[in-house]
Amino acid sequence: MKKVILASVLTTVALTSMVDANAATSGVVCAAPTSAGTGSITVDTSATNEMVVNAFTPKCSANVHLVFDQGKSYFRVGSVSSAGGRSFRGSTAGGSVTSNATCSGTSCNSAAANTAMTSTENPTSG
Repeated sequence: MKKVILASVLTTVALTSMVDANAATSGVVCAAPTSAGTGSITVDTSATNEMVVNAFTPKCSANVHLVFDQGKSYFRVGSVSSAGGRSFRGSTAGGSVTSNATCSGTSCNSAAANTAMTSTENPTSG
């Protein structure tokens, strides 16, 4: 009986560690402020499962939607200006920021930024 309990505890600890090691965090950095200002990003400096481990204060331009997603081996972003006509994407697994898609009017919003971030051309590892 003791061996069964010990095996259960060890399995739970191992699975919890695997889930934590593969967990990704994502969020909104800029939510289209009407004027330039400070963005918001929470960095868990104690986490070993995130690419960014040093806290910093991002700057947001007016009208910009910026979202991010990260794991241990990647960091990716998607952005769009609500006053512009294109969405953009970039990641640590592919180099520079690049144009993703055309949007117009009210379709240049946070959903377009999220679509750019999660596009198949924007890898989640690297």
